[in-house]
Amino acid sequence: MRKLTLLFGLLLTLGSLHAQEKGQFVLQAEANAGILFCYPYQGTFNSIDLFGSIGPVFRYQAGEHLGIGLGANYCLHECFQYLPVFADAKYSFGTGKTRPYAEIRAGYAINLKHTAPGLNGDLNWYSVEGFYSQLILGCSIGHSDLGIGGQLVNMKTFVNELVDVLPGGCYAFSKNRLQPAVFLQYAYNFHFRK
Repeated sequence: MRKLTLLFGLLLTLGSLHAQEKGQFVLQAEANAGILFCYPYQGTFNSIDLFGSIGPVFRYQAGEHLGIGLGANYCLHECFQYLPVFADAKYSFGTGKTRPYAEIRAGYAINLKHTAPGLNGDLNWYSVEGFYSQLILGCSIGHSDLGIGGQLVNMKTFVNELVDVLPGGCYAFSKNRLQPAVFLQYAYNFHFRK
């Protein structure tokens, strides 16, 4: 019985080493890879495109389970690049070495590069700029996070179509549309003690 108590105490001590402490600062370095579902204009489904992102999140541990912070991710897509800047809230369930978590983000995506008009005869262009949000569910194992998430980001579309029935033969419009995406995430957390 004494050995069992000693073993249980040792496990609790090791588990508490990975627990989040109130007042602690965390730097999270992350990488995401996912699929963006594109509906660029006129409500029609166009394509499924791969994208990836990397970036940091700076978080303050407001309580044993809740961390709040700010972050930015450089997102790379075949046709465009953008930089989301966002507020972040992460809630961890439990305090052991392995803990499930839920994370929510909301912010603004800054356009860095968009498709060029006239590419392959296409007169349209697309850019990602505006509202940005993510919801991530995952599991922390020590300092590593593994998660799966969903994302909404605003895509701006400028369409320039040649139409025979209009004077001048050209019809142009622009449209904003929230584009959904799903992704996998890996992150490593650097903890800074008080």
